[in-house]
Amino acid sequence: MPPTAEVQPSPNQIENLADAGAEAGASDVPVPPAVVIEDESVSEVLVPKSAASGKSLSVDDMLELMAESEREAIAGIDPDVQSPVIIAPIANEEVSLSQSDVGALTPNMGPVRSSVALLVPLTGRGSDLGRAMLNAAQLALFDSFDLYTNLIIKDTTGNPERAAIVAGEAINEGAQLLIGPLFSESVRAAAPVARRGGVPMIGFSNDRSVAGDGVYVFGFTPDQQIRRIVSYAASSGLRRIVALVPYNEYGRAVAVALQESVEESSLSIEQVEYFSPDGTDSAEVVKRIAAIYKRPGAPSQRPLDCVLIAAGGRQLRSLATLFPYFDIEATSVRLLGTELWYNKSILGEPALQGGWFAAPPTGAWAQFERHYGNGFDGLPPSRAALAYDAVSLAGVLIRTAHTEGAYSTVSTGLVATNGFAGIQGMFRFGRNGVVERALAVYKITADGFQVIDAARREFVGEPM
Repeated sequence: MPPTAEVQPSPNQIENLADAGAEAGASDVPVPPAVVIEDESVSEVLVPKSAASGKSLSVDDMLELMAESEREAIAGIDPDVQSPVIIAPIANEEVSLSQSDVGALTPNMGPVRSSVALLVPLTGRGSDLGRAMLNAAQLALFDSFDLYTNLIIKDTTGNPERAAIVAGEAINEGAQLLIGPLFSESVRAAAPVARRGGVPMIGFSNDRSVAGDGVYVFGFTPDQQIRRIVSYAASSGLRRIVALVPYNEYGRAVAVALQESVEESSLSIEQVEYFSPDGTDSAEVVKRIAAIYKRPGAPSQRPLDCVLIAAGGRQLRSLATLFPYFDIEATSVRLLGTELWYNKSILGEPALQGGWFAAPPTGAWAQFERHYGNGFDGLPPSRAALAYDAVSLAGVLIRTAHTEGAYSTVSTGLVATNGFAGIQGMFRFGRNGVVERALAVYKITADGFQVIDAARREFVGEPM
């Protein structure tokens, strides 16, 4: 499964800062000036296809097929036949459609439905990813045979002002939950609209500053990844860490997360080195790390035993090749990484063999990928799973609200102590609006990515 995130949406897709160049001190973690975290990803345009003919279908065609399937399903309900069990894709327990639930269906009107709005770019900036997320959202409704959710689709055009406008339109059309927008600045623009309307919003963002008061951020935050890998490294006996991070908003987020994480562990930060995202100073930066590695000292007190590299794809491979060049021995220094490492392109780099990184578990990804491929041309981009999980979650909350007769649970049910099982592992929202995720630790081997510390299957304690 490929990685997903906001400030690090995919390997090779990290935004650069306008200013470049900064050198870290040895004691404190330096960070570039604070900037608004922005996420952006580009992927292949994926369109629905007909299973019978392979012909492309429009969004309207797909929605009509969904409606037709629903009508046929409703018409075919036999009161003498036991109702099927509907498995909620991301719920941690099954939700049954009982005979009493069927009573909510009328021959002419169908089920009582609740509206959920999907706010993604279908044109303009990020439209490729936006369409893939729409595909995934529709797939979530198909997979769960959701009779209760009416999906309102809004095109944000990748523009913050437009995102705010369509958020208001969706609320006026009766949306009880907003899913999206895609970019952090669009989430920030739409958040006040959602709050004024009293409608919760699950944004595809990990800009923590916008979370709270009914706004939830759903992206993969660097702090959770760093905390996970630092904790595992410390428990494995590693003590001294150097960080290699890009001089951009992602690097700043990683540096802050690292400082917070080591305070909770036995690790100490020897140095944080910033590199230019364009790679022009990679050799110089790794040379400085080599100088730390070669400092005199007894083996039991070596100045460096692990290096965190916050990069992925081509950038990661380029940096890794420099470590043996400057005589940094992989046998004595453990390389650590984030979910950006979960990319098959890095498997051929010998310098990365044995490295550890934190990323989502992959258990449900293969099934999601297969289902997606059966309905659409191509493979899903990683962040399409966010839309699938968010729409599935909405369906769980809506079904719960209908069966319990408590429509308020559509909003109040977002903060669930036990969490939900999604395509990319367990997750739950804290009361602060920030998503908490269960991550696995992987090791790079000659045979691929090996799980060396599995993601937890349940959350302990109350959400934050």
